[in-house]
Amino acid sequence: MTGGNKQLVPSVPHRAPATVGTSFHVRSFRRFPVQCSVYYSCDAFQGSGIAWNLSLNGWRVDGTHPVEPGTIVTLCIFLPGPHPTVFVDRAIVRWSRGQEFGIEVHAIKADEQARLEQFVTALV
Repeated sequence: MTGGNKQLVPSVPHRAPATVGTSFHVRSFRRFPVQCSVYYSCDAFQGSGIAWNLSLNGWRVDGTHPVEPGTIVTLCIFLPGPHPTVFVDRAIVRWSRGQEFGIEVHAIKADEQARLEQFVTALV
């Protein structure tokens, strides 16, 4: 790989299986109660909002534009304090209730993932 850290990396190497007969999934990463401004978009719309319950592979967003489960979005997350902005190339909306929805990160550049990991590690 040349030209810097431009390789996309999956955020989760594998997914923990859901319990049979239930409608929930076991989370792979611990979530942290933070509030971050976020912009999200796909081909059909752009929205902004607040990201809550941040983890390495997903979070909850209260946004200005409703989205349907299964929608693929890109995101720009403004971490609090002196931390740099993080860009997510591909995230999937897993659930939604009005303008509130949950996303799972599927593709993020290695350097962006490293910045997110550094921020989350500081929360521990």
